[in-house]
Amino acid sequence: MRVSILISSHNYARFLGEAIDSALAQRDGGPDGLPVPEVEVIVCDDASSDGSDAVIRRYGTRIRHWISPDNRGQASMMNAAMALSTGDWVLFLDADDRLEPQALAHCLERLCAEPDGGRDVAKIQFLLRCIDREGRCMSRTIPYLMHDGDVRPLIRRFGSYGGPPSSGNLYRRSAIARYFPLVEADWRRAADTPPFILAPFHGRVLGIDEALGAYRIHSGANRARGCFGNIAARHADTLRVDLHRREASLALLARHGGERIEGPFLPAPWNLRTRVLSWRTEPQRHPYRHDDALRLLRLQARSLRECPGYTRPERYASQLWLMAMLVAPTSLANRMAVTNTSGRLRRWLRRLRPDTAVA
Repeated sequence: MRVSILISSHNYARFLGEAIDSALAQRDGGPDGLPVPEVEVIVCDDASSDGSDAVIRRYGTRIRHWISPDNRGQASMMNAAMALSTGDWVLFLDADDRLEPQALAHCLERLCAEPDGGRDVAKIQFLLRCIDREGRCMSRTIPYLMHDGDVRPLIRRFGSYGGPPSSGNLYRRSAIARYFPLVEADWRRAADTPPFILAPFHGRVLGIDEALGAYRIHSGANRARGCFGNIAARHADTLRVDLHRREASLALLARHGGERIEGPFLPAPWNLRTRVLSWRTEPQRHPYRHDDALRLLRLQARSLRECPGYTRPERYASQLWLMAMLVAPTSLANRMAVTNTSGRLRRWLRRLRPDTAVA
């Protein structure tokens, strides 16, 4: 098994060395006797101005790299990295994230334990532990819910499925290569979305319920608004980015994957959370003009009923949170947005989860 770890970076010199070190460490054997994959590390830098080129060059021949002469966006870096890579499997590691020691070895072990060596597996996904800007562990792993197996019915119904950000996905090259190169103008950011959505149309998803990497949360301001991520600082912007991701990815599927999927889609529970927050706290910028409290309540009831993986206590907790959000004063609603992302609440709900969730 040959794995290409592809790192795209722009002005992340502060974190880049940690990401590269964690990728190179995947070549090392460990005490557990796990199989060690053959690993190549490729770094593509998008014309950084913070000294990232010096960080990259100090690794010499241990990595391969390409430095763009001008800023062209995430798709350009991913295209370049894919063109340089030779692995049978590909992992797009964000430059501010890191892998745990032997992460790939654990993936290989699980793959080999599958029937027929996992020949029908298109993607392996695993949990990511959240860390802050300084690299300190936070009380949360993401995603809260992962789907595995044949997730195509979920994509056809919700436009997506439960899975981690970019650094938690290991793709079989043959499942995603047909969609590259990506059009740079369409994917200056969020270019990791097409592999995530489209790989399952070429094989099943294998999930590992273990944190094999770390996802860095940069902005305390984002978290204070209930935005647990780095792409957008406002809920309405997150909704617009998600809509573009889905539509552009499914257009690629129609063009190169042989299947056309058209909406309307039922919002997934995690998307509805953002939609409720946008409608409640940013009504002037909310992109869904026909939303009201009753419509959102009905959408959530349908979404929780149809999306597999949630237990009854989790469904009740989500419904109570939504009803409270819809009637609470704005100041309280903003505080509730943060509470909904708290690791303490999520750990409590997980303790109520039996071995098999209610579908």
